[in-house]
Amino acid sequence: MSDAPLHRFRVHFHDGKTIDISAASSLIAERQARIKHPGGYVKKIKIIRENDNG
Repeated sequence: MSDAPLHRFRVHFHDGKTIDISAASSLIAERQARIKHPGGYVKKIKIIRENDNG
């Protein structure tokens, strides 16, 4: 199994709910978010960029 680096993703649902997930890819983040919010429709998935200013 590959040791791909984890990224932080924010998954937005059509009902307004958002879930932050750490995953190797956006597809894995979407799958994990759907498990946590079953029946929801994913609107968009964005990578969370870290702020260098702390």
